[in-house]
Amino acid sequence: MNEFLYILGWVLKGIEFLIVIFWLRKFSRMRWKLFFGVKKDLASVQHHELYSCFLSSFCFLTFHLIGSEVDQFILSLEMDKLEQIKLFYTSGVIVQFSFAMTLMCSHLIRGCTFSPTARICMYTTLVYMMLQGMELISRAYYDYHNLGLIYQVGVWICNFIAVGALCTYPIRSLKDYFQQRRAATE
Repeated sequence: MNEFLYILGWVLKGIEFLIVIFWLRKFSRMRWKLFFGVKKDLASVQHHELYSCFLSSFCFLTFHLIGSEVDQFILSLEMDKLEQIKLFYTSGVIVQFSFAMTLMCSHLIRGCTFSPTARICMYTTLVYMMLQGMELISRAYYDYHNLGLIYQVGVWICNFIAVGALCTYPIRSLKDYFQQRRAATE
């Protein structure tokens, strides 16, 4: 089972890498406008979606890296197992809450509306936080460790749904690009 999860982790990282490549290419054309554009840049629903999807991808990938590093650091600490469990899940909830607040504040500062991608990222973050809270309470306070499979499956489902949502804008953009290119050659 661990080998399968390890392979799935690398599949997710590969997809996330492709998303980063797409946004770096888009960033090279639009420069800092994606972060610090003015209100007039939000002229249409498509612009709102562009900026919202960029902010969602940027925040998700940043906090995904932060969360994984914090998890690895906490797991490497030499401490009492019960205290390590409490610290692990509490820090996970804090990182996810920080992601949600950063995503919300970046949308407020930028002035764009939440795209479906941003909403899906927020919903999966809330579910992920609830799963971590469930594990914190069951493992740290009731010493009940049989919910681990539910936690693992739930976390993987949340990650796949969020990454799938982050893929929709790049895939749709590439599809539109190839359709325009094909129409231009005809």
